[in-house]
Amino acid sequence: MSDSKVKLFNNPYGQATFDLFRQDDLAFADKSLIIKYLDDKGTSKYPVLLRPRRFGKSTFVRMLKCYYDISYQDRYEELFSGSKIYDANLASHNSYHVINFDFSAVSTGNLNKLLTSFFVAVADGISDFKRRYKDFVFDYSALDRTDAATLFTEFAIAYKDYSDSQKLYVMIDEYDNFANEILSKDLDLFLNITSKDGFLKSFYSAIKNQAMNTIAKTFITGVSSFSLDSLTSGFNIALNVTSLDSFNEYAGFTEEELEILIPKLVDVDQLGVNPKEIIARMKPVYDGYCFSKRADKTVYNSSMCLYYLTKVRQEQSFLNPEDYLDPACDQNGYKLEQLFSLADKATVDLIIDRYLQGEPFYLQKLSENINLNQVKEYSREQLLSMLYYLGYLTINPNSTSDNGLSLVIPNQFMAKLFAKCTIEFRFRKNAVFSSQKLNISSLLAVGDDLSSFTASCTEFLSLIMSNQVLYHMNEMALNLVLYAKLEELAKDDFEVRLQKSLRVVGKGEKFADLLITVNRGMCNECIYLIELKYVTKKEATEKSSESALKKAIKDAMDEVLTYKSAIDFKGRNVKAYAMVFAGPDCIYCQQQ
Repeated sequence: MSDSKVKLFNNPYGQATFDLFRQDDLAFADKSLIIKYLDDKGTSKYPVLLRPRRFGKSTFVRMLKCYYDISYQDRYEELFSGSKIYDANLASHNSYHVINFDFSAVSTGNLNKLLTSFFVAVADGISDFKRRYKDFVFDYSALDRTDAATLFTEFAIAYKDYSDSQKLYVMIDEYDNFANEILSKDLDLFLNITSKDGFLKSFYSAIKNQAMNTIAKTFITGVSSFSLDSLTSGFNIALNVTSLDSFNEYAGFTEEELEILIPKLVDVDQLGVNPKEIIARMKPVYDGYCFSKRADKTVYNSSMCLYYLTKVRQEQSFLNPEDYLDPACDQNGYKLEQLFSLADKATVDLIIDRYLQGEPFYLQKLSENINLNQVKEYSREQLLSMLYYLGYLTINPNSTSDNGLSLVIPNQFMAKLFAKCTIEFRFRKNAVFSSQKLNISSLLAVGDDLSSFTASCTEFLSLIMSNQVLYHMNEMALNLVLYAKLEELAKDDFEVRLQKSLRVVGKGEKFADLLITVNRGMCNECIYLIELKYVTKKEATEKSSESALKKAIKDAMDEVLTYKSAIDFKGRNVKAYAMVFAGPDCIYCQQQ
């Protein structure tokens, strides 16, 4: 790829400084029209908008700052001409004194370090305000450097002397970032800071006190709602607007936005594909997020998309999105496991069973104020709500009614995190599961006869089903439990992949159940491509010509042949097998 042939924009991955986007020729999605909804008289003046990590919240906050702040008035044309909000010509642009606080870098050490770090974050926001407004005078050097509430109160008093009009707009980005980190490391400290006497309540109480005659508006972003109780108990005029359909697309990318972005970031002609083909490949891995039951669009994780497009541009190749995941996202499922550890075993088992059955999760309503100071463990409603806020689950608008919500796993990336978590909570700690072994000698020998392997699978599945390691067996459970056992054997020259993404010409992205690579990187490397199907023992004995067994065999044969034709396998030694299980018994295994 040569920039001399195609003039490309720079990729904004990891950058949130909206005021530098045009100066640095950065491509970005135009989210400016959301400002109309924030300006609407029916919208709260104190909204809280939550979204999962790495979705572009900080960029949105910086855009709001550039749009509303008086100090950016001379740059309005430069920053917003050509944008969607520019044509709206709202009177609110550059009409407020904006102070913004970013709590993403607050230290998560002991309480004293936390208080000092939080104070510094507030002081940084004030220093930035002073740099933009040179005539604003405020000296806080004598204040206690662990008391952010007093610092803000004194700032507000100084601001009131500076401006006799109520034009202060307070923006807070990542209000709960440090609390999330503390929760994963130190539950006692988390309970301390989110208690009714914690410093968070004092800080937000100080903001509320100034909202009466100094603060005109606030805008708060974050990830989850478990700190909202502390926030709203002190700042109870704040309103969680996370699930309003008007804000569904405020963070993340829509397909329409990606169609505009992709040609700016990669040379599609050099790749030999069009933006729609790239989007189609990204969709099952990064898309699927919906934050309102009345929304008509889903959004992609923006950071994942930008990271992937960076790699495509660097490698000058149409890469597999599944192999290029943003390292800043939770790829090992640790945070999901940590969430599960805060709920009782029965609740976790219920959710894992629902996942293994491939069924949605139904919820009457989302929990908005989740307070671990009031309950020892997450209830089912609270755990599902947290899974939604953190992006592990999302709203399924197609099966959601006014009487409740249907939550689903948004994409393959999140499905695999659920798989890892299920392995950890349901399998790894179970003695029956751990004691059994699978016979992979025929695979290691690159043989064609897999009878010894299938026999060991039958023995293994019979044991875990009889001991109720799995309460219900179905195709998803079958895939996962066999993968979990094979993964135990993984080493440099032996790799197993679950639901591996494959590019099949004319059929888009497909996902193979199991992909086992033996002698990886050697001259005799071989890939075993296995498509698994499951029927009950009753279904396997049906005599009808249209029996479930015959259909399962045919589907497995057809699918594995389709997967074998994937571009990913060009020039590689692939052995493709259709395997069908009836209960724990492997009753069909044929090479295709």
